[in-house]
Amino acid sequence: MRQRAWEFVVVLAVAGCSGDDGSGDDGGGSSTTAPSASSGTDTGPAPSDSTDGGGSTGAGGDTTSTSGASTDDGADSSSGTAGVDPGPMVDVSDPQLYSFSFVPSDADPEVSTHDATQLAYLDTQVTPVGRLVVYLHGAGTPTTCGSSAHQQMLAGLGFHVLSVCYVSDYGVGNCGDDIGGCRLEAFEGVDHTDVIDIAPPDSIEVRVTRGLEYLQSMHPGGDWQYFVEGDAPRWDKIVISGISHGASTSGIIGMNRVVDRVVSLSGPLDSGQAWLLGAPMTPIDRFWGLTHTGDDQHAGHLQSFEDMMLPGAPTVVDDMKPPYGGSHRLVTSAPTDNGHSSTQAGGASPSDGNGGWAFQPVWETMYLN
Repeated sequence: MRQRAWEFVVVLAVAGCSGDDGSGDDGGGSSTTAPSASSGTDTGPAPSDSTDGGGSTGAGGDTTSTSGASTDDGADSSSGTAGVDPGPMVDVSDPQLYSFSFVPSDADPEVSTHDATQLAYLDTQVTPVGRLVVYLHGAGTPTTCGSSAHQQMLAGLGFHVLSVCYVSDYGVGNCGDDIGGCRLEAFEGVDHTDVIDIAPPDSIEVRVTRGLEYLQSMHPGGDWQYFVEGDAPRWDKIVISGISHGASTSGIIGMNRVVDRVVSLSGPLDSGQAWLLGAPMTPIDRFWGLTHTGDDQHAGHLQSFEDMMLPGAPTVVDDMKPPYGGSHRLVTSAPTDNGHSSTQAGGASPSDGNGGWAFQPVWETMYLN
């Protein structure tokens, strides 16, 4: 049986990341290497703490829970009305959590660098939502480019999920007043700066496309190809998100492509850079940011929120219920031993005392509303 995806967005992004590349923009590698590509049913409990691609530990979460659903763009998800996009046709006849790990060169023999493990998930035990989340790791050269805890949580909410390895170890301090040029070249694989030289097969955009094509060949029942249009990602069906260096790069992708939405955790950090002041192709009310007051980079995050003119004023989410006054500039001071990493689920992210995440309502607001 194949089920049409509902045209609505329900998502919660969780992952861990720590570390600093010494340039004022931090990221974090992982010491864990993922297994080869595989799929299987998640029959165990919520993910336990384990090192993942964000550079910190991941933890808990019910991968089969869902949030309130709503219809998007008036689409009739059950009738397949002519002219209405039914979303990806996902085979749900054998409900399970599908998990995949592969290196970029598996998907593209022209890859020449940063050929570490990428992760993807799709949980057919829940209703597919017809959106892909592309998640970007922090700065450095992780051996696993993504977080299993983060991605399984997203998959449990009905999302197709993919993390890609990309060039993020050049040190933004070397980019001077054109950090945007460095980030854009890492995204497109097109020459924007003399600081780095990234070929298309090593760029984020091409790796997303090739990764989805590879996943389609591995798991046609997931209809991963739905998120490719021509020879490029179908960005309007994609949520771009990341932590730290990945948070800033997600922002520049939203400035240069029309995406479903942008969610930046512990970022952006490029305050004062020209790219933050530009006119975004994605409407600015689809951009969100979350920062912790205990993060050394907190002031820079707030300045970037201001530079980008994110909706609302900085709003503390602790002990406050959604929608946080409609602000997209969200702030927390929740107890943690690592403010930077706490904005994603993981070892540093506080729990709610009931086996869930304290920030779950915050993430749901950022990714859903």
